[in-house]
Amino acid sequence: ISNAKRQLLGVYYKIKPEYLQYYLNQFCYKFNRRYFGKNQFERLLIAAVTYAPDFKSRIYSRNYCG
Repeated sequence: ISNAKRQLLGVYYKIKPEYLQYYLNQFCYKFNRRYFGKNQFERLLIAAVTYAPDFKSRIYSRNYCG
């Protein structure tokens, strides 16, 4: 909690209560990705290249909404 408080007070001048959840969401996003750093683009590229969609199951699926 102290990390979130320090980050909010250090970055924003005024914190409006109605936007507090957005500030906390941004803090959680940054906190959870603090170790990705430079590898983030490489991880995205690898995920995009190695993704193999299963077209056959989508074609024959009754729940497909595409």
